[in-house]
Amino acid sequence: MFFIGVITNQKNEIYVKNKLNEENILFINDKTISNMKNIKFEAIVIDNKINNRNEFRKILSNTKYVILNSDIEFDLEVIKGLDVIIITYGFNSKSTFTVSSLTENNIIICLQRIISKPNGDKIEPEEYQLKNEKNTEKYAIIFTQILKELYQ
Repeated sequence: MFFIGVITNQKNEIYVKNKLNEENILFINDKTISNMKNIKFEAIVIDNKINNRNEFRKILSNTKYVILNSDIEFDLEVIKGLDVIIITYGFNSKSTFTVSSLTENNIIICLQRIISKPNGDKIEPEEYQLKNEKNTEKYAIIFTQILKELYQ
């Protein structure tokens, strides 16, 4: 069994649990990070800041995918030299998944380059139209879709 780690706020945790319904998703924060050091994660979503840099780097060193919100402040030294596949998302035009349109009802994200799924299949560049749900952060909607694309 593989695990997916998600670093986000509590509000987004509820959304992700409802949308993905996966037992293998573990939520990581500054309080729980020391309990996660012996878990091998297939992927880690970074949508929020972690202060414990040393523990965080140990966890990332055993991870295959790092799914990183490119719009948050992140110390790239934490992942420097690690053998991980980095998938970025956000409003930044250089992100792997970038927001190309945002309306009251929809978010359109665009995959800008080919990425490999864990099973070896390729995901080709395309656009995804997502429902912009009220009271849900846009980033949670986006990274949840990325997880769906990688694992479903």
